[in-house]
Amino acid sequence: MPIYFGLFLIAFASLSVEISLSRLLSVMTWYHLAFFAVSTAMLGMTAGATTVYLKPERFSRERLADSAAKACLGYAGSIPVMLLILCRIPFDTGSPAQRMLQMALATIACALPFYFAGIVISAILTKSPLSISRLYGSDLIGAALGCLFVLGGLAFFDAPSFILFCGGLGAVAALSFAWRSASARLRQLCYAVGGVLIVAALFNQSTQALIRPLYVKGSAEDASNFLSEEWNSFSRVVVYNQENTSLEYWGPSPLAPQNLLPQYQMNIDGAAGTSVRQFSSLADIEHLKYDVTNMVYYLRPQGAAAVIGVGGGRDLQSAILFGHEQVTGIELNPIFVDLLQTRFREFAGLADRPGVSFVVDEARSYLSRTDQRYTTIQMSLIDTWASTGAGAYSLSENGLYTVEAWQVFLDRLTDDGIFTVSRWYSADNVNETGRVVSLAVATLQKYGITDPARHIALIGSGKVSTLLLSRQPFTDQDIAQLHKVTTDLQYKLLIVPGTPAETPVLRNILGATSLEELFAVVRDEPLNYTPTTDENPYFFNMLRLDRMDVALNKTTADNGVIDGNLTATLTLVGLIICLLIFAVMTIVLPLILKARNTSEASTTIVWSAAAYFSLIGAGFMCVEIALMQRLSVFLGHPVYALGILLFTIIASTGVGSFFSERLPLTKKPWIFVMPIVTALAILGIRFGLSAIIAAMITAPMATKIMVSIILIFPLGLLLGLFFPTGMQLVRSSGATETPWYWALNGIFGVLCSASAVLISIYFTISVNFYIGVACYSLLVLCLRHMRQVNLGNPSSV
Repeated sequence: MPIYFGLFLIAFASLSVEISLSRLLSVMTWYHLAFFAVSTAMLGMTAGATTVYLKPERFSRERLADSAAKACLGYAGSIPVMLLILCRIPFDTGSPAQRMLQMALATIACALPFYFAGIVISAILTKSPLSISRLYGSDLIGAALGCLFVLGGLAFFDAPSFILFCGGLGAVAALSFAWRSASARLRQLCYAVGGVLIVAALFNQSTQALIRPLYVKGSAEDASNFLSEEWNSFSRVVVYNQENTSLEYWGPSPLAPQNLLPQYQMNIDGAAGTSVRQFSSLADIEHLKYDVTNMVYYLRPQGAAAVIGVGGGRDLQSAILFGHEQVTGIELNPIFVDLLQTRFREFAGLADRPGVSFVVDEARSYLSRTDQRYTTIQMSLIDTWASTGAGAYSLSENGLYTVEAWQVFLDRLTDDGIFTVSRWYSADNVNETGRVVSLAVATLQKYGITDPARHIALIGSGKVSTLLLSRQPFTDQDIAQLHKVTTDLQYKLLIVPGTPAETPVLRNILGATSLEELFAVVRDEPLNYTPTTDENPYFFNMLRLDRMDVALNKTTADNGVIDGNLTATLTLVGLIICLLIFAVMTIVLPLILKARNTSEASTTIVWSAAAYFSLIGAGFMCVEIALMQRLSVFLGHPVYALGILLFTIIASTGVGSFFSERLPLTKKPWIFVMPIVTALAILGIRFGLSAIIAAMITAPMATKIMVSIILIFPLGLLLGLFFPTGMQLVRSSGATETPWYWALNGIFGVLCSASAVLISIYFTISVNFYIGVACYSLLVLCLRHMRQVNLGNPSSV
């Protein structure tokens, strides 16, 4: 029992650190480098497994528990070392050589704890005489519960403090392994290290004086100016002390006033964010009439208004200013709503105002369930220019910018209601604006509208354009009002019914009368203006693989958005190349170093088993990524994606592992039936998922969560059978390469986790399902050879 619990706990702590490390790196640098945490974790674990493979004498049955305990202490002790190094690295600064040095240092620091965790997990899974099915199940159940632990942990701790606390859990795992050790000193060391780290975590959380990021997004961060700093599992929100600062606009009119106003600046994950402005009377917010993002309120100044993305409350104040008496703010991040309802309740003037309500939910999910109809639905720049320019969201799916989502929004409007979206705009290159218009046209065509130009208006000012979209054609009165307001405020009228758009790209998109014609119109454009769907929800990535020259040409990519896309994509491609090289090294080097080993396993089983464990690592991750991408859009909230989807996938594979020892999976016909059934189950999920999501999109959240679990769990049970079955086969053949097989499983898993993102972006999410089907189908060939060697009788297969 102590061995099972120790393995459970080190897996629990390791996955908690891996996820929270991604969160910390998303604050210190940009989102696309969150993949870096996953990759370095696997790098460290693979190195640990290789150590077990090359030094088997250290992990004999007699020494296994003590060696595992010492490795757990190494994990615990390396956590503060990692944080002290990582939090002092000024990412994204200096010359290319300095940046390479920063990444190398960060790689070593981040990989160190996982190196020790890899030693523990690999040694226990491959050297322990205990049941491999139960051991692997304990490992997976621990990892699954680690997902849930992050949700609660980051609600209480900041990320560095939480990681320190998880280091303390590593010492508790060490104590479990050392419980029956003859060395009392080893147990005392476990108590001491665990106690110090847990106390340090609590102290660091309360004072923020020990360990915190010194550099955020390439700049030194001064925490002395913080009014508050709050973390959760998907963001860090910092509020700065109050200042009288110039009025802030997204797309200001040239006539906009520039006086000072008391404001609290806020940022999210260290990027440029938003502000909470004083609102005690309408005079305080009169300046909001001069922002192009509020153009919709000149056409529809009354009725019920919905705002997607509350932030500091600016858009809610705008709706109130123009005359809306009922305003609903829909905000994904509970931190913002809590600030407006508590600390800034009086200052922001929203929480106590009659008719104003807050909903903490993902907007698409909420609007698909509510019966309320709105005159206006506003979605203005719910990311920031800084994050867009850095490519922060280029690799992340977004369920708010798809045809299916916009159908939900239009369905929640009154008959003459308007949905408005503001995005970044450049007069020289329409970029995101072109994709927004394409998305609007595709959405209207879903309603059978063949003349979308009568339903769309687009107004620009500065770096921002605002789209107005209605299911009903704009009236002559609407069009006259558009001309009047844009003239009075000196905006630029980019699209208006009755007048051809000046920009050729926009004019061609608006002229499309069917989806087929729309795709044909945008097919030859240098940037990807294809309307995004739930099957390919990567709105922010506009690069085409066949037109990378456009992004590399600096005269074209001079506005930040495409540069950011390029940065994110090349970062991920570079990471995939490095992982591929590392995968080759993981295969070749151990074979060279162990060329004279005395293993009884034949060359056939070595290569068959290597292919087997590599395929299940690759196939599992492709299926997992595809499920997460499709169902996270279905559920909406990132907390559900982490806490429900990832937990269910890992936990169900753990349960499958527990059951595997009770099934005759190493015997005919089950050994060949198992991969085929799994491949067919993946295909069933692929083709059934879209219909289920379409049918259940308006269901209550509890129902959607239950449906997701019911879909995932049976498939996870099947996926969990393969690793312990493979280990039983290679163990019974007398092979000593089992730690190497575990390393291959991991490295191909992380290689495919990064590759799967690019596959989803540049092809579709479904392609990852098909790759998973291929991987599990090929296992039949591997198992045939592995079983032949096991039986010593090829004719028996």
